[in-house]
Amino acid sequence: MSIHDDSNKKYEFIPISDPLDVGTRIHYDECTNNAFFVDVPNGNAYRYDLASGNVTKTKVGNEPIAFMFPVVGSNNKFIAGLSNKFVSVEWDGVSPQVSKVEIIKEIETDPQLKGNRLNGGKVDPWGRLWAGTMGPAGADGETIPQRGALYSVEKGSVKKHLSNIGISNGLAWNTKKMKMYYLDTLQPKVFQYDITKDGAISNEKVIFEFGPHKIGGKPDGLTIDTDGNLWITAIFGSTLVKINPDDGKLLEKIVMSTPQPTSISFGGKNLNEMFVTTARIPVDGKIPPNPAGTTYIVRNSGSSGFKGDRYQS
Repeated sequence: MSIHDDSNKKYEFIPISDPLDVGTRIHYDECTNNAFFVDVPNGNAYRYDLASGNVTKTKVGNEPIAFMFPVVGSNNKFIAGLSNKFVSVEWDGVSPQVSKVEIIKEIETDPQLKGNRLNGGKVDPWGRLWAGTMGPAGADGETIPQRGALYSVEKGSVKKHLSNIGISNGLAWNTKKMKMYYLDTLQPKVFQYDITKDGAISNEKVIFEFGPHKIGGKPDGLTIDTDGNLWITAIFGSTLVKINPDDGKLLEKIVMSTPQPTSISFGGKNLNEMFVTTARIPVDGKIPPNPAGTTYIVRNSGSSGFKGDRYQS
C-alpha cells in the first residue's frame, strides 16, 4: 500500500470550483465533455465545461438537491432528486434558473418518515437510476439511523430494494462480474451485491471495513476503475481510498488537504482524470476553512475509469 498527500508530486489537484457548502454527485458526461455536480443545501446544480474551463450555475429548486444527471437523447434534460421527489429538469446549461421542473414521483410520504430526503444517486450501465434516502437530524444533531432506503427508477417507475438504511450514498457496478457496490455512510464498510441486467440485487456481502485498516471518517462517494478496483471518499477523514473488491485489500490511501471529500468519478478525454467534490459541513459549530468545499480534478492517479451513464427515460 502507498500513502500520499496532495502535496506529493505524484498527484496534481486542480481546483475547478469555488467552495460549496456540500458539493457532491459529480458526473462526467462524455457526450458534451461536461461534468455536472450539485450543492445540496442550496438547491444549485453546476456544469463544468472541460474544453473551456468555465463553470455555470443554475437554481433547480428551493429544496435540497441530491443529484442531477443527463438524460439519453437530449443535452438539456436531466433527472434530479429534490427533497423526497424524483424530478425531470430542463436546463440549457447556461441560464441561472432552470426552465422546467416536473415531478416524476414523490416518495416516503408517510408521516412517520417526515423529514426524509433523497441523498446519493447514480445511473447504472443499463440506464437505470439508483438513489437512496436518509432521515433528518435528531435532537442530538445526528442523522436518525435506519430511516432511509434504496430505490431504482426505470422509465419513471420507482422500485424499493433496501430498507433500514442510515445515509444512502455511493454506488458502482462491475458489468463483467455483474456486481453492484454500495455505501451507507453510517456503516463504515463496503457492501457488494449480485445484480442482473433487469436490476434485481441479491447476496449481500461486506467486502471491506474501515476499522481494521484504520481509515478515519465515513464512506461517502464511490467509483470503479478499469481494473475493477474501487475508489472511495472518506468524508471527515480527508482521504481517498483505493481497494480491491475481490480480496478486500487496501491498495492506496491519498490524504487530501480538505477534510470532507464527498463524491468521486472518472472523466476527461481519456477517462484518466478523477473528479472529486468536497464539502464544508460545520463541525462543532465551526466551518472548515478554504479550500473545503472545492471541487477538484485529480491527475496522475495511474488509473482510468468509465464515463457517466445517462438516464434512459
